[in-house]
Amino acid sequence: MKKILFILVFLTLSSNSNSESLGKNKTINDYLDNGYQVQSISILDKDKLLYNLIMEKSEEKIFEPKIIGCIYNLNTQISDCFKP
Repeated sequence: MKKILFILVFLTLSSNSNSESLGKNKTINDYLDNGYQVQSISILDKDKLLYNLIMEKSEEKIFEPKIIGCIYNLNTQISDCFKP
């Protein structure tokens, strides 16, 4: 079931031309400190991990994206995050 969910999320986020890059200047820890929680971590290939982060609804962060995907490159140690 997790693999099916991962495939659906990855295909949705990677093939959606409406997804918006959040840039490379924030780390996954920045998002965790900002109230996001790790929903899943998946291995894309030998040096890339996909982190799916989710935020519970709160009144003060109403304009923040609820779901964020981050691809972390182990070689460069840079995260490229995007929202659907």
